[in-house]
Order: sequence, then structure tokens, then C-alpha cells
Amino acid sequence: MRSSWCCPWSPRNAETTGNTTSYACLSITHQGSTEKITTTGLLHYVKSQYYVSCNEGSPLPSSDYKASCLTISPKTILAPIGVGASTEYYYISASGNALTLNGAPAPVNDTEYVNPAAISLSVSC
Repeated sequence: MRSSWCCPWSPRNAETTGNTTSYACLSITHQGSTEKITTTGLLHYVKSQYYVSCNEGSPLPSSDYKASCLTISPKTILAPIGVGASTEYYYISASGNALTLNGAPAPVNDTEYVNPAAISLSVSC
């Protein structure tokens, strides 16, 4: 059930229950003006940008997710050799607001977090 108060621009393939929205392998919790993101996929940090790669079998929506200042945008990367599976990445941005990493050391360029259950990203919009 989608709730129009939290996510009026969300794609049809984002499901909201209470104050939490499921999108791809991400859960976005809405707490006042704060958005908290957790994932079952891998969290990456490259060139000051966070993005997530989902596990095999995860739903892979192809439209942006938007709530308040938070935007999650899918990007498909084709296999470099021209055959094989493509990879879907979900880029996280916050319209100029700072994303805060919780539960892990501060990221450096080319960081991959392989234990995502212990960490989250949050933004105050």
C-alpha cells in the first residue's frame, strides 16, 4: 500500500507500509524530516557518491524513487565484454543535503561495505 503523504513521486514498484518504503533491495524509513536508508545489497562509495548493487533475485525497478530531498536513481551497466548479465546500480543523492553514514568508518574513495546489515545512510531534508 503506497501512502501519498510520504512518497508522492515514488514509482509504482515501491511499496510503503507504515513509515517504511521498500524499493529494490533498499528500505527507506521516513522519520519526520529524516530519511534513513538500509540495504541487503552492497553499499559502494566512489567519487563522493553512494550507490547500491542488489543481490541476485532482488526486484530491480527501473524508475527513480523520490521522497522529500532523497532521490534514488537506477543505472544499468552492460557487461564489458558485450555478453553476459548487466548490472543494476542504485545511485543515492539528497539534493545538496549531506548523506550521513551510520555504523561504519567514514568512507574513502572506492569503498565497498560488505556487511550492510550493520550500517545505514541518513539525510535530514
